[in-house]
Amino acid sequence: MPRPAFRPNRQNIARFLTSSETRALIERKTRAAERAAAAASEADGQFRTDIETGDERVRGAVIGDYSTSDPEVSRRALLRGLDGARSTE
Repeated sequence: MPRPAFRPNRQNIARFLTSSETRALIERKTRAAERAAAAASEADGQFRTDIETGDERVRGAVIGDYSTSDPEVSRRALLRGLDGARSTE
C-alpha cells in the first residue's frame, strides 16, 4: 500500500512565518532568553538581542556575553537562557 504524499502549503507557511503574531512571539521569547541568560551569567551579563524580519521569515537571536572573554561562561549563560524562555508565552 503506497504512503500518502505530504504536500506543504507553502503560501500559508510563508504567511505564518512573516505574520505580526509570529514576530511578537519570537520577540517575546528572544527577550526572555536574553533576560534569563543575563541573570544566569557569571560575569556582568551583557548580551545583545537581534530580531530580524526578512521576506521569508522572522528570526530572533541572543548573541554572546560581551562582559567576558571566556566563551564557556557565555555558552553556559546562553543555555540557561534557553531554559528561561520556555516558560514565556
